[in-house]
Amino acid sequence: MAPALDSGAFQHNAIGALDSAVSTSRVAALALDARVDERITAAYADTVVTEAEEAIGPVEASFGTVDPPDPALDQLRREVLDQLGTTGDLLAEARIAVRRGDSHAMRTVASELRRTADTMDQHAEALQ
Repeated sequence: MAPALDSGAFQHNAIGALDSAVSTSRVAALALDARVDERITAAYADTVVTEAEEAIGPVEASFGTVDPPDPALDQLRREVLDQLGTTGDLLAEARIAVRRGDSHAMRTVASELRRTADTMDQHAEALQ
């Protein structure tokens, strides 16, 4: 672990992590919607969702290893890590739903991914 050089660098790191998670969430939600509507195959949906799930881990790990330079940023660190963790959990649920062919679960998870992405997007914008 290493500390961020200053508060601005830490916030920039948080914004980058959130932006990555927003993109990953939205791509997975689109794949789920397309699968439910039978616009893509189960194999393709599985690939997209699995790759999204695999992509979120390094984002979470990378952000989690940077120490906030100031105790005032501890709350920001917790919030971002919570949001990244929620995203990872939802992506795991998406993978399971696709592999089971569970359209209802795919719709539900897609909706939750969009809601989480919106929350993270708003959080990132508030940090800028």
